[in-house]
Amino acid sequence: MTISPHEHLIGWPRPRGGAWAAAAANDGLRIAGPYTLGIAGFGFLLEMFTSKSLTGERSTLLGVAAFAIWAFSYAFISLAITGRTIGKELAGLRVVRADGAAPGVRTMLVRTLVFPFSVAFFGNGLLLIVVQREHRSVHDLIAKTCVVYDWGDRSDEMPGPLSNFLNRAQSDSPQR
Repeated sequence: MTISPHEHLIGWPRPRGGAWAAAAANDGLRIAGPYTLGIAGFGFLLEMFTSKSLTGERSTLLGVAAFAIWAFSYAFISLAITGRTIGKELAGLRVVRADGAAPGVRTMLVRTLVFPFSVAFFGNGLLLIVVQREHRSVHDLIAKTCVVYDWGDRSDEMPGPLSNFLNRAQSDSPQR
């Protein structure tokens, strides 16, 4: 991986633009989709075999608790094992300690547990990504982590056919 020496935090290339948003949207779909399908399937089987339903007074609270456990498990297990979620992987992002070292399980546990406080109160904790000098959110500051670009062994360039198409399209367009 090429490290840009002019970067202000630990020498790692820092994400810009919509990489965080793309990773979050992707992870949101990967959390909500399987959860919704799982609950629907479980509800169908429960009603089919026992004539009971998942609806009722306690079902909302249990549903929220189950969703929180599912979301926590997805984020914590992915981050603890690889330092990235599937969404971060697709966006070329990785979580590292603020000093650039690989974070441990305890660090990722703290980061995952504190994350809800970043999104609470209309996402004000995430606004730090935009306004803070190091572009770190509340959960990154507390866990002493940061998100960096890391494509691993992959090239961060577009695939050849797509690059060729875009180059042709750009050269065919009239210059102003």
